[in-house]
Parts: sequence; C-alpha cells; structure tokens
Amino acid sequence: MIIPYPFFALSLLMITPLVNASTIYTWVDDKGVTHYSEQPPAQHVNAQQLNSAELEQKRIGFDSPKTPAKVDNAANQEKINAETIRLQNAEQADAICEQSKQNQLVLETYSRVTKTDPATNEKVVMTDEEREAALAESKKRVELFCKESTGKKQ
Repeated sequence: MIIPYPFFALSLLMITPLVNASTIYTWVDDKGVTHYSEQPPAQHVNAQQLNSAELEQKRIGFDSPKTPAKVDNAANQEKINAETIRLQNAEQADAICEQSKQNQLVLETYSRVTKTDPATNEKVVMTDEEREAALAESKKRVELFCKESTGKKQ
C-alpha cells in the first residue's frame, strides 16, 4: 500500500513537538545559584522536574524602558492663573476671552498680519512662524478663559 506524501508529511509534523519535548531539571546549590540542566543532578540534590513542552516561552531581548509622563508645570500654572482670574474678576476673564477670540479670528483669516514693533513703534508684517505662534497662543487663551465665568457658557 502506498502512503500519500502529504499524509506522511503531516504525521511527521505532528510527532516533531513530542520529540523535541524533554525534561529539564532545576535546583539551587549550596551557594544559592540556580542551575538548569537536561541531565539529572547528583543524588543528594533536591531537584524540580520541568517539562519543556509545558513551559511558556518568553520574549528574547529586553523591553525598552518606559519614560514617565512629563508633567508640564508651566501649563498647570497657566490653568491655575486663568482660574484665579476667572474667580476674582469674571468681567476681566470675559474681556480676555473676547480679545483672544478676535485675535484668533484675525490670525486664521488673514495671511499678512501686522504687529507693532515695541522698540520702534512701527508696523511690521509678521512672518509665518510668528503668526503661527501667535495663533497657538490665542487658541490656548481661548481654551483657558472662554469657559463658564459668569454662569453662562461663552
């Protein structure tokens, strides 16, 4: 009788893990060193037997260290300051909110925005980087100040 090749290959694949499985002995010597071996230790050593087929495989290598989440103290301080202003003077918080919304609208709408140079008091066109930085600052101020301040939502 001729055995088909795929059946023979499948039977070999099923037997292979059983052949590779072996008994592993582990023990701790007098100096506290843990040993692992496929050979049984000396008669006077208390060894534990482990079946290699039952052991869970671990990843090889190492895990990269986890970086702790950075706490942005400056952002926390800005939130505290905004909350203090909102609690002490709701009208001032509303004015900052409205001014920040207006600045954000202008910076988002126009690509050529001018600012006054504090040294010379002349109007200077903002660069794209300056405009983006000012826009980010305006968005941050809107987020900080445009909340419930007088009992009504902005």
